Amino acid sequence: MQPQQLMEHLTLLNPFEVVGKQYYEMFGRDLEFQKYLLLSLQTWETMPPIEALVSSEFEKKSAQIRRQFSNCYSTSRLSEDNFIDPQRDIEVEKLLRYIDIPAHRHGFIEIVYVLSGQCRHTVDGQVYTQGPGCLTFLNPHVTHELRAEPNCLCLTTKIRGDTFLDFHIPNMPYFAVPICFHCGNDTFMRDTMLYIYQQQETSGCYHSEIISYLYQALLTYCMQNYRDTMDFLYSSAPLNGRLLEITNYMFENYQTITLRGLAQHMGYSESYLCHLFKSNTGQNFSAIVRTFKLDRGQKLLQTTDLKLEAICEAIGYSDVNQFIRDYKKQYQITPAKHRKQFREQLQSDTSQT
Repeated sequence: MQPQQLMEHLTLLNPFEVVGKQYYEMFGRDLEFQKYLLLSLQTWETMPPIEALVSSEFEKKSAQIRRQFSNCYSTSRLSEDNFIDPQRDIEVEKLLRYIDIPAHRHGFIEIVYVLSGQCRHTVDGQVYTQGPGCLTFLNPHVTHELRAEPNCLCLTTKIRGDTFLDFHIPNMPYFAVPICFHCGNDTFMRDTMLYIYQQQETSGCYHSEIISYLYQALLTYCMQNYRDTMDFLYSSAPLNGRLLEITNYMFENYQTITLRGLAQHMGYSESYLCHLFKSNTGQNFSAIVRTFKLDRGQKLLQTTDLKLEAICEAIGYSDVNQFIRDYKKQYQITPAKHRKQFREQLQSDTSQT
């Protein structure tokens, strides 16, 4: 299928979007996410009429779904295991129109690309209106919310953290803050994104490898041609390209990085770097590095049997007790309890399937 044909195909409302549009036209609001989840469990033969979606019985069921969702993810993030197909390292989806997707965090990289129309993107409470050609990188710990306008065609891509770490993209390692590139009407960007989506849907021989290589090429091309358009979506003030180099170096060396060492390497004074971080991200140097260390620590808790001492050594913590205190402050749960809950949830999900 040619890019323009695929664009036209994606522009068509899918069945859930049709229901969402009818719901919007009848009640003046997007279909609530918990109702969408409840409908996704139905067959088309048992799909209730639009009027039934506001009945007391349906509201009661959807409220239960909302509570279950909130209980699972109010203090943690949407996990790779639950929200990425187990057969995939990279998964591309169309952002549904007329569906109210609540603010959330996740434990994987997400990339949002707007093909046409406008998308309202709220990142850590800051609202951005993104148009055609906007390519946004979202790191795991950020809270964000997406809403596609009726005229919007947008693709979202979920990438496992370890997969992204294996990418070889100049000056784009495992980043710490959300980044948006404004690529405009670049047909290479658009057509490559569409081809990646088509590769996934057709699932031909070696499609996973092709998708991985194409994504690395696409992101490298983006860094080559649109680096000067980059905005950091962490505060109202956009950051410059030089700060990307600074933060990249920080996170390539996060286990041992110091403010003094960073200042010497970059040729800036320590006071200038402190002002740069605080004025543009709202965080100081130590808080940014600590957040990244804790994020990597959480990943190791979930995916390995390493003891806390070994995890601390791997992520650059010299004091286990300090790691536990910082972890509890960041995630409102101790490392041991988080590992226990994560494994219990994983075991429960496995037994249900």
